[in-house]
Amino acid sequence: MPIRLVLSLVALVGYGLQAILLDPAATLVSASVAGNQFANSDGAAVTTAWSLRSLSHVGALPLGLLLVALLAVWWAPLCRVLKGRAPFGLLLLAGLGAPQGAWAFADKADRTEVYTILPNQSAFFIPDAGGNKDSQARFESEAFLAANRVPLKRFQIPHAKLSGSGGTAWFSMPDFYVSTGRLIIVDRTTYSREWVNASDRGSSVRKEGFFCQSKEGLNISGGINIGVSITEDNAAKYLYHFGVIPPQGDPTSLDVIFTSVFYSRKVADVMDDVGRKLVNSLICSEMTTRTLDDNNAQANAILEAVRKSAASEFSKFGIDLDFLGWADTFSFDQPIQDAINRRYVAQQDKAIAELLAPLAPTIGALASAEAVRAFGQKTDGKLPTSVVGYPAGFGELLGNLLHQQQPVPIH
Repeated sequence: MPIRLVLSLVALVGYGLQAILLDPAATLVSASVAGNQFANSDGAAVTTAWSLRSLSHVGALPLGLLLVALLAVWWAPLCRVLKGRAPFGLLLLAGLGAPQGAWAFADKADRTEVYTILPNQSAFFIPDAGGNKDSQARFESEAFLAANRVPLKRFQIPHAKLSGSGGTAWFSMPDFYVSTGRLIIVDRTTYSREWVNASDRGSSVRKEGFFCQSKEGLNISGGINIGVSITEDNAAKYLYHFGVIPPQGDPTSLDVIFTSVFYSRKVADVMDDVGRKLVNSLICSEMTTRTLDDNNAQANAILEAVRKSAASEFSKFGIDLDFLGWADTFSFDQPIQDAINRRYVAQQDKAIAELLAPLAPTIGALASAEAVRAFGQKTDGKLPTSVVGYPAGFGELLGNLLHQQQPVPIH
């Protein structure tokens, strides 16, 4: 009996030592090899698959050897104890021989875990440990575009045992299999929005116009069309600033700690928050330095300044500005709008009066009640657009006078 105890202890110690030595190495090797799946090579795909499968089998082999060693040491006593209890013995032996040491995430045996990288996605694989500044890999989807090909790739997440994750006692449950790196996905789908102060048009039923003030402190609002995108070269910068969507659940659970695939924050969420606020601040910074009249007269200059500044600011976050333009007319408080309308009408009336001033004597001679009435009956109020001896457009002007209509300017 003492010999069997000593041999069992040696087997357990050997199992523990291999875990200390093998598991960290398997973690680094599997993570390093996995990045080769991004390569545009059939050979790389085959060798990577073989390597990952071999590492998985190597991780399970020590447990199998431990079970065999323990069965060999205790076979004779087990046979004596189980003599006459064959069914129970068979169940016990089956349980001992079952793979108990490979649990991935939610207490399950190691299994192949794959993810498909789509054409509109950029992907990074970052090993958990070691020199992962240099060992991380990226899916070069832009190279497919340059060759007029569609990028798509199936990626297998590498797994390895995590030493001590099953406990440190001799008879604790075996260690867990966990992912040895993280696949990070960036969605490059182009974003576009129409932010206007209306509920019946635009990208949202919410009123999303931009509200600013002129130099005099008068309220001005307007709408914007905008489109942005993320290039593959800027995906890392975008991730640096906006990160990934945190996994849901208990942050101390293995499912959360060893999440294999992370997704970047959506461009739509970023633009509807940070992007919109940035554009709003740039528009208002231009409008507040101009008077109300200058804002109306210099709308194109304002837009060009905002477009230039927005492109520069967005690029700092890894976002490319594709287009930006006005999507609405400027709006003001109703009393201000009414005043603007009255001033415009007065300016037009003044312009008409200045045009009519040289013709005042002639119009006065023709405008006696009897002459105008007789002339109107004779011509039915219709005159040629030009009258000999008078400027072009005078006939149309006189015809309008006969019908008591608003005069039109002489061209």
